[in-house]
Amino acid sequence: LIVIAVIAGAWAWISTLFRKGTMALLGFDRICVQQFETVLLYRNGRFERALNPGPHRVRTGSRQLARIDLRPEVFRFKQGTVSADRFALNLIYVVRTQIIAPQASFESTQSYRDEVCMRLQSVVKAVCSRKTRLEIQMDHQTFSNNVQKAASQVFRSIGCECLTFELMQVDV
Repeated sequence: LIVIAVIAGAWAWISTLFRKGTMALLGFDRICVQQFETVLLYRNGRFERALNPGPHRVRTGSRQLARIDLRPEVFRFKQGTVSADRFALNLIYVVRTQIIAPQASFESTQSYRDEVCMRLQSVVKAVCSRKTRLEIQMDHQTFSNNVQKAASQVFRSIGCECLTFELMQVDV
């Protein structure tokens, strides 16, 4: 029985050596971070460090990894709102956002995408309430710039940035 246990233990060590390399025998795991992401390393539930693109060796045990995709993301919205002169408007717009602070984005909200959508719709509603129907319909560029600046300020607390805002269509 002892001989079988020794053989099984030796087999486990040898298979680990061949599958994961010598560092795995010393308690390290290999993590490859892609060019477009950041990996947040947590030990026992506390943030330890962010891993940049490339290969990394980290100690196993009591660790959690959070992969954060840093590529820009595009959202398309249809939203009803009211202008300053009390006209009901239906807007169609496209927004490009990007995570600029991975740790803040991961820790500030359970779903940053839902948070971005909710905050953006609130910003658009607020900007529309200060502009007349004609200002919104006739000068898309100024409206878009105002919303983009306001959205970027609101997104900072969740680690994001509004890269572009484009008002596509306004219907009364």
